[in-house]
Amino acid sequence: MSARETAELLLQVGRLVQAEGYDGELSPAQWMALRFFARANPFSRTPSALAEFQATTRGTATQAIKALEAGGYLVRQPFKTDGRSVSLRLTSKGKKANARDPFEVLVRAVDSLDATERTAMRRALHQVLSTLATSGAHRRFGVCQDCTYFGREMCGNLPSTDPSAAECLLLGVPIQPEDVGLLCVHFQPMNEHREDRPTP
Repeated sequence: MSARETAELLLQVGRLVQAEGYDGELSPAQWMALRFFARANPFSRTPSALAEFQATTRGTATQAIKALEAGGYLVRQPFKTDGRSVSLRLTSKGKKANARDPFEVLVRAVDSLDATERTAMRRALHQVLSTLATSGAHRRFGVCQDCTYFGREMCGNLPSTDPSAAECLLLGVPIQPEDVGLLCVHFQPMNEHREDRPTP
């Protein structure tokens, strides 16, 4: 199969999943925003992070956010450290909607593959995303345990194995155990060298 045929299959999968999103309740863009805020860590629940994640304009992201707020799916909260910035979180209505996300049809399709196929697909798609991100101005998103900024507090000469001892070396703040597997706007893949990486 040629690279073009594979790329067309990826687009077709995307189109089918988006079509599932037209259920009358929320648009595909609103589903994507709701899904993002459900999976984003506390540092990334902002309009600008959503815009970067969707590779769209801040205005387009703001429209989806306003519709979700008006529908009672999202609520704004000021950041504790900076009252001028806002953090968005799902309301109970948003959590209920997210539990019946039409995206789950794709999750089930991927889950029907065996573990080896899922792992190979995940690696391949990560590589494709990395290539796309480096060829443009788009930021990559990922989770803490795969990030170069993920650190553990030291216990003697060894990093602690206590999950509550995790910290973000970029921001210099603790990472709560429940946030370790969530998406982050500051993500930097471990396999990439960064000259500005802080020394732990």
